[in-house]
Amino acid sequence: MSKSRTLFAGIFLVFSLFACANASDKTPGIAVGEISKQVLLAEYAKFSSQYHGFSLTDKQAEQVRTWPKELVIDVYFGTWCHDSQREVPRLLKALAENPQIKVNLYALDGKKSDPQGRAKQAGVKYTPTMIVTLAGKQIGRIIESPKQDLVTDINNFILAAS
Repeated sequence: MSKSRTLFAGIFLVFSLFACANASDKTPGIAVGEISKQVLLAEYAKFSSQYHGFSLTDKQAEQVRTWPKELVIDVYFGTWCHDSQREVPRLLKALAENPQIKVNLYALDGKKSDPQGRAKQAGVKYTPTMIVTLAGKQIGRIIESPKQDLVTDINNFILAAS
């Protein structure tokens, strides 16, 4: 009887492990590497709810629409980071007003690194870090949270670079 219990326990353990492995496939873990806005918002509920719950003022929307099309924003963030969960969706919502602006989303692991080493090369130490470039030249960085708000800070970078 002892052998049959041991066999049953072994079979039960194997089935449990497979069930757990399959269940985790349905729940996204920590994203690492380049990720699209669509995937981020579809698979990470905190980002989606922040995105849909945020709105710009009319003044902010107008400012974003005037930003030059040569503007590029590289965003280094963690899907696990509460600052990222707040600020990245706000940036994406603002940029929806001007689809010509290029945004690159780089998800980082808990050590703030990515497989391609972009975060290390960019000197990222905190998340999120948003690096704003205009015509290939860095004009500013927003680290963890903006000084005023994302639109005002980026607008000030653009004005200072002119």
